[in-house]
Amino acid sequence: MNYGDNDDNGGGNSLFNPTEESIKAVMESCGMRAAMSFVGGGVLGAGMGVFFASMDVSMPYTVPGMQVSGQPTWEQRQKMTTRETFRDMGRAMGSKAWSYGKSFAFIGLLFAGSECTVESYRAKHDSVNTASAACFTGGILGLRGGPGPAIFGCGTFVAFSLAMDALFAGSAFAGGGPPPAAEEPKPAQAEETEAAA
Repeated sequence: MNYGDNDDNGGGNSLFNPTEESIKAVMESCGMRAAMSFVGGGVLGAGMGVFFASMDVSMPYTVPGMQVSGQPTWEQRQKMTTRETFRDMGRAMGSKAWSYGKSFAFIGLLFAGSECTVESYRAKHDSVNTASAACFTGGILGLRGGPGPAIFGCGTFVAFSLAMDALFAGSAFAGGGPPPAAEEPKPAQAEETEAAA
């Protein structure tokens, strides 16, 4: 199936599909990348929230003169049925999943959107884009605490993102692939090597 005019590019075998090109343009846009990171971050955060909620050992404790709000006492826990216990655990897991999901979705949205914007402006794909996006994201997250936490957030996000870039730089995950294999000597080179020895 041929979608293009072959005369325009020297009679080659061009397979230009305008629908595919428009879908590709939408998928590579900053808005779509940010939206996909938002959804992916939310799903990852929700999964981590469920995992950490299952690891949470918030056993009720009683301190004389102190009542922990929202937490049943030891006596109340002993009187709970299995259904009530599972309902209580489900509420705790749902609450943590929602909390973590919101946080990770927001981080994904900020980071991917700002990285794509910087990359579009600079017309380059390198670690400067990653560092800029990380600083922006960390700064925004720490801004509520004031300028000090914003600067600290910027620095820690930059350090973490550059460490991840360095870690995955040569991996197949980052598109680097395995290192090239050494070339085997040709038969003529092998004979010359043996003659020299």
